[in-house]
Amino acid sequence: MKLIKAETGISVLMTISLFAIMLFSYNKWQSKQTRLANFLYQQQQALQIAENQIALKMANRECERLVKQNNLLFTVQCNHSFIKVIFPLGEIKVGNP
Repeated sequence: MKLIKAETGISVLMTISLFAIMLFSYNKWQSKQTRLANFLYQQQQALQIAENQIALKMANRECERLVKQNNLLFTVQCNHSFIKVIFPLGEIKVGNP
């Protein structure tokens, strides 16, 4: 009968613990990167919407109040000096607020 030493069991537990910590850290980092990517994507869409609103103003047409793109709702506020686009993860202002 072969005996298993306590040091072997502790080594296995330490290895599993370190692996779990590394996996948890990676998942947290990945989640943060995903949130940042989503924010930047929505911000890019908002900037494109603001650009379209500037084109509408230059053509003497009214700004759109709500724009739906990719199942996201963007609220647009036009003023004579700036355009504000509110999106689910933030907002942007273009012009002189």
